[in-house]
Amino acid sequence: MEFWKTILGLARQKLIAVPVAVLTVALASTGYLLMPERYVTSASMVLVTPSGGGSIDGTKPVAQTNPLLQFTDDLRTTASILILAMNTSDVFASVGVTEDGPTDLTIDDGRSNPTLLGVGTTGPFIYVQVESDSPGTAAKVLAATQERLRQELEDRQNELKAHPITFVQAEDVVRLAPEADGSAKLQGAVGGLLLGLVAGLGAAYAVVRRGLFLRAPDPGPVPAPDPEGPGPSEDLDETGPIDVARLNGR
Repeated sequence: MEFWKTILGLARQKLIAVPVAVLTVALASTGYLLMPERYVTSASMVLVTPSGGGSIDGTKPVAQTNPLLQFTDDLRTTASILILAMNTSDVFASVGVTEDGPTDLTIDDGRSNPTLLGVGTTGPFIYVQVESDSPGTAAKVLAATQERLRQELEDRQNELKAHPITFVQAEDVVRLAPEADGSAKLQGAVGGLLLGLVAGLGAAYAVVRRGLFLRAPDPGPVPAPDPEGPGPSEDLDETGPIDVARLNGR
């Protein structure tokens, strides 16, 4: 409690509060300006069956059926396969995303997007989000990722020897243009603000505590003289021994 009382007392003093406020604003502004601008773009895709269904002709003796439509939860399973296949370092590098680079890529079923959280687990959705330091790079990586995803879907159906008429398609539901994301700059400003408050008040507290420690001890009040005067023993101490007067040399 004593510590916080001292801090509040220091904050009320203008000689301390004003410099701390100036330092805090300066650090908050510096943190905001130093953090890079980030841009976010995203696309929500859904897997759809062909208009003719999964078979090319059900009236023939042997109907050729798309293997990717034979799962119990077919399209969601296909979406999960694509998501797993796309979340590899090789795929990321092919679309322009490198480890520790300025661009971040997210590919999932929509669970990372609050607006898709409710429907992402009930439908064959694929959500792609790109965050980069420039809008052009973000848009380029998003387009490359969608193209690679569609190519991955087509290649897997070709490998399973599905007829092209039965191919599952990935269609765009929503595609958002790159927009500035100020969360990084806000975090920098808040970090600078907290650093200024802690550093300023901490330095003031340290100076005050050091001054109290180095201050000379108070000798205390001087005792008041006795109004009745000194006692006999005190007179003897102050005047010293009294010589004895001898008469007639005796």
